Amino acid sequence: MYFFKKTKFSSLNEAIQNPKNCKKLSLRFIEYNLKDKGAIFSQFINLNVLEIQADPSIYDLDDFELPKEIAGLKKLNKIWLLNLPFKTFPEWITNIKSLKYLMIRGNDIDSIPDSICQLDNLKTLRVENCKLNKLPSTLNQMQSLKSLGLSDTDLTDLNPNLFPKNLEELNLSGSRKFEDDDLENLKKAMRRTKI
Repeated sequence: MYFFKKTKFSSLNEAIQNPKNCKKLSLRFIEYNLKDKGAIFSQFINLNVLEIQADPSIYDLDDFELPKEIAGLKKLNKIWLLNLPFKTFPEWITNIKSLKYLMIRGNDIDSIPDSICQLDNLKTLRVENCKLNKLPSTLNQMQSLKSLGLSDTDLTDLNPNLFPKNLEELNLSGSRKFEDDDLENLKKAMRRTKI
């Protein structure tokens, strides 16, 4: 007789009962700060996918943080962080070398740190629905990056030199209205980019 081990969890309390089996953790509509949960997160050594979405009731928390211990999870390759009350980009994320997909959406972030280029395996980066007004100068060094989502941001600079040459998809929907010349210059510079 075979027993299937549960690998997907939707609460910390449930996941911590079998931390080594936890491969996907989806925390939806959380109503509390996670900053003191580092010891719990560090036990999820086989975690591949992390989804965290805040309940609107905590959006005004000034001291909200995610545990830095998440950066030590060596198998983590997808992260979704939705509607969390961030003021700044959690820079420790740039230490997760296994990361292939990162979405940070619905917050007050206005910049991405230059250390983002350390994510050598990142294929998709989506920083959306936020106050992002400039791109990191190192973004063009991210040769694995294929898809870049920047919808609903305050970006103003579409200098083609800022973008990686291998980029295949760029989403600027809902962002500031760019001049046709800006978009055309970007398209020319990035021949395979779909805007």
